Amino acid sequence: MCNYSEILKDVIGKYRDANKWDGAEFEQMKRLSNSKVGDVGQEFIENICNELGFKCEFPQNKKGVRARQSPWDIKINNIKFELKTAIEDVSGSFQFNHIRYHRQYQAVLCLGISPTNISFGIWSKADITTGKAGNLVSMEKGANASYKLTKKPNVLNEIKNFKTVLTKFIKDFT
Repeated sequence: MCNYSEILKDVIGKYRDANKWDGAEFEQMKRLSNSKVGDVGQEFIENICNELGFKCEFPQNKKGVRARQSPWDIKINNIKFELKTAIEDVSGSFQFNHIRYHRQYQAVLCLGISPTNISFGIWSKADITTGKAGNLVSMEKGANASYKLTKKPNVLNEIKNFKTVLTKFIKDFT
């Protein structure tokens, strides 16, 4: 009798890349769906903002419940942020996807999670639209609605500097 499962596992094993996430501190991130990666990022940012004394608010729907669909994700000290979370890819970069120019946010906060490190970057919407945050590439050929921003960990801030960097950004922004 043919064991289809074992044959497929053998074939997959031949093509499997060495995985830098195996046994890593944040290994579980690699197993989450993209939408759950975003949920983890949002809750993480909310929790550290609360821990560090920043005021967080979220968009509400008509029933007063946190909205899943909104032109911004989190308001920190009255600045509306689009929050993007990415896990480090095989080339050692973060792909912060679905950045949209037309949304009503004031800044973008990108959270990058590596197998053992957490990094972040913060840019104003003006920095995003003028290219100062980096080169944004269309996510769909011929379309101009959704972009991705690619960053290496070494150009982002270490999470231990979150309070200092965010405080300075808020001060400079207002």
